[in-house]
Amino acid sequence: MSWKNLENPENMYEAKRLLTLDANVFVAALKRDEPHSDECVNILNKVPTEFLLCEPSIVYQEVCGTIARKIDLEAAKHAEQSLSKLIHPLLLITYDKSFCLSSYKLCHEYKIYSIDALYLKTALDFSAILVSLDKEDFIDKIKSKKPRIKVYHVEEFPY
Repeated sequence: MSWKNLENPENMYEAKRLLTLDANVFVAALKRDEPHSDECVNILNKVPTEFLLCEPSIVYQEVCGTIARKIDLEAAKHAEQSLSKLIHPLLLITYDKSFCLSSYKLCHEYKIYSIDALYLKTALDFSAILVSLDKEDFIDKIKSKKPRIKVYHVEEFPY
């Protein structure tokens, strides 16, 4: 599948699954120096042939801001360009007040951080698979509640 095929929203369903990745997956793949960087790269290599990314727009700030802080602005600009190639504009979710008001309840229900609730809400709203490097404070807490979506730490990702 090519990105050109995605210009028509009906063609998006040619992909097998929707996938929401926590920003830390992108950062680890870009930095290539983290314990699970190779697994993160392998997951991203499956986009768009096996998966389509469905991401909250905050992913740009989280990824590019982290890369700018830890590496430099040139690397952050490269990260921005990479994200724009990986995320189809129709699946980049910009949140309004009502979405944020509905997301904060997930912080209470799952005992997760505010930003993590945005990723979880995105995955829940689109029935997407959720993947993160944050096992204890995010993935394990969600799994304990048996959500209606599949949730994985990067090292558990079975696809």
